[in-house]
Amino acid sequence: MAPCLALPRELTIYTVGELRLQWLDHLAANNADPVDPWPVNAAAVEEVDAAGLQLLLSLSNWLAREQRRLQLEQPSPALQQACEALGLPALLAVPSAAAAAPKARRPAPKAKAKTAERKVKVSP
Repeated sequence: MAPCLALPRELTIYTVGELRLQWLDHLAANNADPVDPWPVNAAAVEEVDAAGLQLLLSLSNWLAREQRRLQLEQPSPALQQACEALGLPALLAVPSAAAAAPKARRPAPKAKAKTAERKVKVSP
């Protein structure tokens, strides 16, 4: 079984470049291991931004192409909040009340009443 990846305290634009290279090495070393789901310990994350979530989405998409899925283990409150704020809890398998609740159907948009066109004369 592949060793579990662990997310750092800071998952931001300042750290994702180096983290991406570490993950590529880890994935290359453990690619033959048919682990599904692929565990990622997310308990330490205290700071996350869109670049950090983009890296997680990239990993998730890569794993999906390999018939695997990303499993965040013990996602921190900061990571859960960031995923929910950007509408990603279901994609990253982060449990949340919003993801578990059935989605309400939106009512069909109402036809707008036609308004009379007014021509305005502009004086030079």
